Amino acid sequence: MNSAYSPRRRGAVLACLFLAWLVGYADRIAISTAIVPISREFALDARAAGYVLSAFYVSYAVMQIAGGWMAHRFGARRILLFCVFSWSLFTSLTGQAWSLASLVAVRLLFGIGEGGFSPASSVTIAEVFPRAERARAKSFVISSVLLGGAVGSGVAAAAISQYGWRATYHWLGLVGIGLAGLLWLAIRPPVAAASAMPPRAGASLLQVLRIPMVRKTSMIWFLKNMGALGMQAWMPTYLMRVHHVDLLHAGLMAALPYLLAFLGLNGVGWLLDKAGQGRERLCMAASSALGVAALAVVMQTDSLVVLMACWVLSTLSYNFVYATVFAIPLKRLPDEMVGNATGLINFGGQLAGAIAPAVMGLLIARFQDNFQPAFGFLLATGIAAFLLSLGWRPAAEAASGSAAARWRGATVRAGAEAAGGESRPRRP
Repeated sequence: MNSAYSPRRRGAVLACLFLAWLVGYADRIAISTAIVPISREFALDARAAGYVLSAFYVSYAVMQIAGGWMAHRFGARRILLFCVFSWSLFTSLTGQAWSLASLVAVRLLFGIGEGGFSPASSVTIAEVFPRAERARAKSFVISSVLLGGAVGSGVAAAAISQYGWRATYHWLGLVGIGLAGLLWLAIRPPVAAASAMPPRAGASLLQVLRIPMVRKTSMIWFLKNMGALGMQAWMPTYLMRVHHVDLLHAGLMAALPYLLAFLGLNGVGWLLDKAGQGRERLCMAASSALGVAALAVVMQTDSLVVLMACWVLSTLSYNFVYATVFAIPLKRLPDEMVGNATGLINFGGQLAGAIAPAVMGLLIARFQDNFQPAFGFLLATGIAAFLLSLGWRPAAEAASGSAAARWRGATVRAGAEAAGGESRPRRP
């Protein structure tokens, strides 16, 4: 963390990251509502719709790994700008799709554009905020996805109902392109921050991958995201087909869990900073158990009120794990490892986004629009996340701390040797 960032400047950086992530998530999640009129226009069955819903996450997952390295190599500010501009461009181009193949191709490009934002934002937070405030800062940025989910579900549903899905995507893209310019100006580092320290190279992906804590956290995030992103993709369609809700109200109902979860998520970040050290396992296991229970009720209830209440609980449980998972590298690893560690952890989560919607589409088509087998698949992944969380013990992760310490020590020694070599007088 560089002390040249004043509290006011840190607040401005955080606000811009929040706004950018809100717009990005709204762009991403709008497809869950738009897939209904898109399926009608292109005559897509559930299997083909599942491919469209999953396409974004294939390239997005791959870019998680590259994003952390690029943020350290080229600077987080450049990567953030590239991400916002490119995902906004491909959001707008979604409205130009003319076939299933073109739609899948644009979604793949969209994932490439957005994929580097999460690790680059973690690098930015590590550069700007002291370690004792990072969980709160990251949780605040993460909470923007909940408002983005509400916008992508509710506002997009209203816009699609009024203007059509193509025009809605054009407008979403224009908003993002305007935001890219604002982001470039707002995250410009102070002169003192730019010159206070020389650039530091990040740890290699292989070094980070050797840390048991990173591998285990990535697997938990993969399993938790299987359930969350599967529900996110298919719940509007489920509401329309099974509960006979129209498109507008399905979108508005899908926005409700995000709005309520937003209120709870920032509290989790505060707790993680104040009393969360060593309690990550408890938070992940308890939240995973809550998600399993909520999904089990969703599968059985015929009441829309009960369904919505359980969907809210499921979303809350997911975002509690979300905040915990991304606080782990910020709180437990050296700054130079944060970008790659965040990218590797999120790679697991977004790989789930490439798998879950497609598998659900296949199951829904195979069982003739019966959603129960698809929900059963999500329930199994939730149980697996709970069981794996029980085995996440910080005391057992001593190897991770040793690896980080060894890397930091090697870096310091190399710098000291270089400095000593420059200052040592030559022998005559």
